[in-house]
This record gives sequence, C-alpha cells and structure tokens, in this order.
Amino acid sequence: MTIELRALTADDWQVWRPVRLAALTDAPQAFGSRLDEWADAPEDRWRARLSIPGALDLVATEGDRAVGMASGTPGDDDRVELISMWVDPAARGHGVADRLIEEIVRWAAGTDAAELELSVMPDNAPARRTYERHGFRAVDEPGDVLPDGRHEVRMRRDLATDRTLHTYEHAADRYADRTDGHRAGLVDDLLGLVPVGARVLELGSGPGRDARALEEAGLRVDRTDGARSFVDRLRADGHTARVLDVRTGVFGGGYDAVFANAVLLHVRREELPGVLRRALVAVVPGGVLAATVKRGDSEDWSTRKLDRPRHFTYWTEDALASVVSETGWTDVVVRETTAPGAEERWLTVTARRPEDAR
Repeated sequence: MTIELRALTADDWQVWRPVRLAALTDAPQAFGSRLDEWADAPEDRWRARLSIPGALDLVATEGDRAVGMASGTPGDDDRVELISMWVDPAARGHGVADRLIEEIVRWAAGTDAAELELSVMPDNAPARRTYERHGFRAVDEPGDVLPDGRHEVRMRRDLATDRTLHTYEHAADRYADRTDGHRAGLVDDLLGLVPVGARVLELGSGPGRDARALEEAGLRVDRTDGARSFVDRLRADGHTARVLDVRTGVFGGGYDAVFANAVLLHVRREELPGVLRRALVAVVPGGVLAATVKRGDSEDWSTRKLDRPRHFTYWTEDALASVVSETGWTDVVVRETTAPGAEERWLTVTARRPEDAR
C-alpha cells in the first residue's frame, strides 16, 4: 500500500468533508463531535475548522482514495495536541496511522512546545498500543468526561528529542561543515572487538564520516539516521541509508555490532533502556555495543555549534554502566574518553550480548 499525505487548507474543505463524515460514521464514540452535528454543516463551518491558526490538518490517501486523517493543533501549557485521528478500517494494519502520527510529531517538533498530547477512549486498547509504540504515555490527569461518566485517557509524548531531530533536519549542512573529518575514537574501539567482515548497524550516521572509516577497515555498515536530511545526503553520495528513530523504529537483526557515536546523548534518560533493548535483539549472540555519551548528571539544552537548540542527557560512569547491564548486556565497560584540553567530557561504553541466546 502506497500512502501519500496531504496537508489541507480551508480551500480543501470538500476533500476533508467526506473523510471527516466517514470517521464520525465509523467511530462515533471516538470523537467529541457527532455525525448529526456535521452532516449538514455549511461550507463556512468546514472552512473554519480547517483555518485554526498554527494547525496542521492531514489526509492520507492511497491513489485517489482517502484512507485516514489527523490534525495537530496549538494547545495550552507548553503543549500541542494531536486530534481527529482516524484510519479507514480497510486500511488498518498498513502503516497509515504510523505515517500520520510521525508527520504530526514532526510538525509538533517545529513548535516551541515541550509535549504533544492526545486523548483516547479508555476501552480503545488498539489505539492506545499504537500511541504507546510511538512514545506516548498515559498520564494521571483525567480527560474530558464521557456520557457514561468515564473520562477519556490523556497521553503525552515528550518532544525534547524530536525538537533536536528538527534541528538536525534544518542544519545538516551546517553540522557537516562544522564537524572535522577525523574518525571518532569509537571506530578503533569497535575494530578491536569485531572481526573483518562484521556487519554493523550504525545509529546516527550523520554525514557518514565514521561509516566510511569502518568500511575502509573491512566492516559492512548499514547507515541510519533519525534526520531525513542526513539520510538524503548519504543517498546522494551513493550510499544505502534509511531513516531510523532509535526510540520507536525497527532496528532489524543479525548484526555483529551496533555502533552509536554521539547519538544516545540525545535520548532522554527514561527512554534509553528501550533503545538498549532494541540494540540487544538486533545483534547476534556475542554481538557488540559501542557508544559514546557526554559525561555529567543532568539534562540541558544547547545552541552551541548549530545555533539551534539541541537537548542533551548526561551520564555518570556508574549510572550508564547500570542501565546497560540492566537491559541484558554483559562485559560492560564504561570509561572516560575526554580528549586532552576538551571543554566537554565524554564517556565510551562497550558491551556484548550474552552468547547464550536463551
């Protein structure tokens, strides 16, 4: 199924109208509005709904057929909202919801909001699982009251990492220009742990400096990055590369190593265990993890180097070693690898998946 997303304006109200009515017919309990409130609505009301300042309204299509919709709207308290989410029952299970959610998240990351919020019916378990897969978590605050006295469930996704990815999307060229061409020391660490010919999954390939060095040493590298701009650059240079969000994406499997230089430092503390577990199942028994993060014990934002905000999570040796071990890795070694005279301090971690796959 080939899905295209289209952003709508008020002039597209006739495109949006049948999708909205189909959603209200299919799942009346999932929306705050009712079919009878919109079935005979005049043109100006449809236009007004698609004219919310700062909002993004999407329709997903397969060929000439609309198969889903979603909207992102400004909210309150440093939050934006995902609303009006619906996928045609005939198109469910084909990634339509994923595409819509990912696009709304990208829109949200371009705002100054700290969180993306949504509401879901309390008994809609499939929807909740979908949102959880995309990093949303239920919060204790009750949502709107339903006719039967229950409350909608509120779910939120922290946007710190998404805003950082947004920075890279718009500053890939600047990052490449301001990053020296010397390969990272982590390259040598990995070369000492795997044989020639090993297959490596690189998280956060960026401009491709380290992947090139690994390949020149005889390894096979699968390049990935969370920012499309870097993936486009890599493809333009003749490399195979794919977009991969380390928090929610599919890593694949059968790798001899996962290599992540200066990438996991953008993952929030509570999200790192999930990333490490994905990396663990991506490598073969005995496979290797090699990664670097910044040393410290806090979180912070910085506009240094790119003149745009990036979020960093800092780790101490003990805390990093603990979380890596707790997620199933063995032979965990964490050491400081700060270069002489450097302003920022760095940690390198290496580990292995246990040989016993059970």
